[in-house]
Amino acid sequence: MLNAILKSRVELLYFGGVGCYIKSRAQGNADAGDKANDAIRVNGAELRAKVISEGANLAVTQAGRIEFAQSGGRLNTDAIDNSAGVDSSDHEVNIKILTGLLERDRRLTRDQRNPLLASMTDEVAAHVLQHNYAQTLALSLLESEAAAELDPHAVFIDTLEAEGKLDRRVEGLPDAASIAERGKSGRGLTRPELAVLLAYGKLDLKDDIVASDAPDDAYFDQTLQAYFPAPLQQYLGDMRKHRLNREIIATVLANDMVNMCGPSFPRRLRQAAACDATALVKGFTAARVTLGIDDFWAQVSALDGAVPAAGQHALYRALAYALRSQTYWLARRAMASLTTVQGLIADYGDAVKLLAPAMGTLMSAFDRREVERRAARFVSAGAPAALSESVAMLQPLTLTSDLADLARAESWPIQNVARLYHQAGDTFGFDKLRFAAGQFTGGDAFDRLAVRRLIEEMLGKQADITRAIMAFTASDQAGEDAATAKAAVTSWASLHDERVRSLRRVVETIEHSAGGWSFAKLTIANAALRQLA
Repeated sequence: MLNAILKSRVELLYFGGVGCYIKSRAQGNADAGDKANDAIRVNGAELRAKVISEGANLAVTQAGRIEFAQSGGRLNTDAIDNSAGVDSSDHEVNIKILTGLLERDRRLTRDQRNPLLASMTDEVAAHVLQHNYAQTLALSLLESEAAAELDPHAVFIDTLEAEGKLDRRVEGLPDAASIAERGKSGRGLTRPELAVLLAYGKLDLKDDIVASDAPDDAYFDQTLQAYFPAPLQQYLGDMRKHRLNREIIATVLANDMVNMCGPSFPRRLRQAAACDATALVKGFTAARVTLGIDDFWAQVSALDGAVPAAGQHALYRALAYALRSQTYWLARRAMASLTTVQGLIADYGDAVKLLAPAMGTLMSAFDRREVERRAARFVSAGAPAALSESVAMLQPLTLTSDLADLARAESWPIQNVARLYHQAGDTFGFDKLRFAAGQFTGGDAFDRLAVRRLIEEMLGKQADITRAIMAFTASDQAGEDAATAKAAVTSWASLHDERVRSLRRVVETIEHSAGGWSFAKLTIANAALRQLA
C-alpha cells in the first residue's frame, strides 16, 4: 500500500516524518541509508506526483530529486523546504544574545525578557516567511534561465571546487562531461542542483563580506537594526556590541544579493569590475537605492495570483539585469574613490531622479524603440502595461553615472548632458552597435567577458565624444532641447567629416554583409568609433 501511495498520480506528495523513500535508478537501497524502508522505496522516475515537498530531512536522495526533476517533477531540496526552522533558530539565538546584553546592563530583567520574547513571535515569523518567499522565488528565477546560465554556473562550480570549498560528487553536481552534454541538448541545471548552488553562493559571499570592511560602513546600521523585531530596534547601540553583528549584516546582504542576482554574480562582477568585496557590496546597495529596485520588486511581488507567473518572472529578470548593470558601474566608482554607500547614493541618486521622468524624450529614437519592444514583451507575458513600461525604462538609467560625472566635472545641467550624449549615440551609431554587442551570445565565459569589455569601451568613447562636444560648444545651454543638442553634435561632426563618413561606411558595410554581427565585426566597428573619439 505504501509503495502504491508513493507512485500515485497526485498533485502533491508531502513527507513529514522520518525515512528516505525515494532514490534514483542509478542508486541501490544502501545509498539511501534507511534499511527500514528498503521494501517500499521507489525511484524518482517512477513518481507520478506533480510536486514533492520535503517537510522531513532527506526523504529523497539528491540523485532521486534530480531524476524526478529531469522527468518533469517539481521540487526543491529538504534544506530549502525546511529553511524556516533554521532561520527561526538563528533569529532566536541573535535576539537572546541582544537581550542578554540588556540583562547584564540591568536594563532588562528576566521576568521582563520572557514576555517580550513572546510578543515578538508573529513579527519573527513574518520575517522568516518573507525570507523563504525570497529564496524560493530566487530558485524559480534561476530555473527559468538555467539553460542560458549553464556556462557561468559551470565556471562557478569549477572555481569553488578548485578552492576546496565544494565537492561536486558529495553534493550530487554534474561533472564537466555531463555539463557539456546538457549544453549540447539545451538543458541547464535542475532545480535541486540550483538549490545547492544557491546555498554555496550565499556562504561564499557571506564569508567574503565578513572578511571585508563592508559591514563597518555606517549605512548598514539600518540593515542590522531592521533584522531585529520592532520592540528591540531602539537598542541600536547595543546591536553594534552584538558579538555577531558583522555576521548578521553579512548574512542579510549575501541573501539579498544572491537571491536577486544569482549565485555566480558576485564573483563575476568582481572580476569584470576589478573590485573587492567591499566595493561590490557598496555598489550593490547604492544601486538598489538609486534605481528604486526594492519598490519595483515589491510591486512585482504584489502581482501574485493576479497575473501569469511568466509575466512576473519577466519583470523580475529585467529588474535583476538593471540591478547588475548599475552595481557594476557603482562598484567601479566605489573601488576608485573608497567612498561610502551614502556617498554613492548622494553622487548618483539625484541624477537618476532628475533624468527618470524625462528619459523618454532624452533617449535616441533607437533606444526608445528598444524600450518599447522590451515593455511589449513583458506585457505579452502577462505583466501590466504601466509597470512594464517603468521597468523597461530602468536599463537606460544605468548609464546615468557617466552622465552625472560629466555634468559634475563641467558644471552643466545633467539633462543637457544627457541630450548631447544620446544624440551622439544616435548620430554615430553607438546605440545600434551596443545593442548588437548585447545580443552576442556565442562562445564561452571569456568571449562574453570580451564582449562586455567591448561594450564598456563603446560607452567610454561615447562619453569622450560627449565631453568633446561640450568643450566645443562652450555653453551649458547646448542640449537644453532636442534641436540644440542635434545642432551641437552636427557642428562638431562637421569638423571630423572624413572620420564620420569612414565610420558610417564601416557600419553600413557590416550591416549589409552576410550573417549577423560577430565579435570580429563588432571589433572592426569599435575600432572606427575609437578613431572618431
